[in-house]
Amino acid sequence: MSDNRFKNERNMAESKPASRRSVLTSGIAAAAGLLVGIAAGSQAFPRTVTAEKTVVQTQAVTRTETRAETRTETVVKQPPRIPAGDFTWKVSGSTNIVVVGAGPAGAQFTKRIVELVKNVNVTIIDRNSFWVSGPSHVDFVGGIKELKDAVVYFDKLVGDRVRLVNANVVAIDPAERRVETNYGYTKYDLLVLAPGIELATWEVPGLERVKNLHAWDPGLAVRLREELRKLDGGNVVFSVPPAPYKCPPAPYEVAFLSHEYLRELGKKVNVIVLDANANPQPPPKAKIFSEHMTKLGIDYRPNFKVVEVDADKSEVVSDKGERVKFDFLSLLPPNVAPGFVRRAGLGARFMDIDPATFKSKSYDDIYGLGDAVASPYTKSAYVAQRSGRRLAELTAEKLGVTPPEKVSVFNTCWSYVNKKQLSVIEVEWDAKGAVVSGYPKVGDPTEENFGRRQAWERSLLLGIYG
Repeated sequence: MSDNRFKNERNMAESKPASRRSVLTSGIAAAAGLLVGIAAGSQAFPRTVTAEKTVVQTQAVTRTETRAETRTETVVKQPPRIPAGDFTWKVSGSTNIVVVGAGPAGAQFTKRIVELVKNVNVTIIDRNSFWVSGPSHVDFVGGIKELKDAVVYFDKLVGDRVRLVNANVVAIDPAERRVETNYGYTKYDLLVLAPGIELATWEVPGLERVKNLHAWDPGLAVRLREELRKLDGGNVVFSVPPAPYKCPPAPYEVAFLSHEYLRELGKKVNVIVLDANANPQPPPKAKIFSEHMTKLGIDYRPNFKVVEVDADKSEVVSDKGERVKFDFLSLLPPNVAPGFVRRAGLGARFMDIDPATFKSKSYDDIYGLGDAVASPYTKSAYVAQRSGRRLAELTAEKLGVTPPEKVSVFNTCWSYVNKKQLSVIEVEWDAKGAVVSGYPKVGDPTEENFGRRQAWERSLLLGIYG
């Protein structure tokens, strides 16, 4: 972060008094901001738009782009900034819980813990006031759903005992029980980390020099479909990183839906899937995905781990020195936990936890959920939601409240093989993180699953965000 950027953010932070409730952006304004983000090629949420300067917040950074022409765009009202310095929420007799991340894991934990326990107060830290549903990213590629139809907001999470702080976490100090953000810091009694994943682009040298469109960012997913229209021919290359990564079936779904769209457009291209793994992921769906790639004529190459991009030659290079030329690249970089998790000593690539309790293996007052953790659980939205609920119930017990039930960690995942047909997989884990006998259960692709999948996602989001 540059000094100027830090000073600007500090000035913004100090411009308004602290508030327990974050005044969230209206749905219309946020949707407009997302549409601007598509043009920027990211999940963007613009702060301000002036005559020749646009400040754009991406997943990782805020950058300033100077444009030659004057642009007029929707100005998005911002939530109040927490003043720089200590914004710890101190309530006498109450347990101070800090939750990093308001995706399905963090949001569900927050919602459930305040239902179960009266003497807790929760500070959620998230850089946004909305979430673009992760399961819908592949829908954008297939033209099945528009981005504006997949946005949920955090306003219903906020209440007398829950506040939302829009900030970027930059460091965690476990010894001091302290979370540092770009607007200040907060202490905690219990810390729940559910920040999602970071794409380790630095592990693929040369990637930054080429256009790379993947579905793990909603804006890029929309652009991926738009850019496919411009192709005249050549190699369309999709690259799958080593497991584990977020949403195991998604790279293959993106390839299937892109292949279908290209055929609809009459494009004569070669669709190639380079997989760092020995078989399609997750393993129980390998047979279905392999059969459909063969049926469609997709060139599937297992055990091809991309370790470099040769931008000058438009080629990807494997760890064995193999080269494949591309005219269109959709490479998913390796997934890791965000840097502030790794730098805090919580895990080398993902946060190390006890799968039975979600407790950090290093600190007994830090817990991890969702895609950022190393665990036997699948990295998916549904697992994140179920894990968040289960941790809330375990935490309630720790605080002296017996929950009416304790849910198991369960996964349901629907996977496109084309726009109309989806397969389904279900997995349940026991209290120690072992797969329950009789699982996983895999269903063949059917058209009936399309409606079921859409209803499942609506129910999931409604249950978490209201």
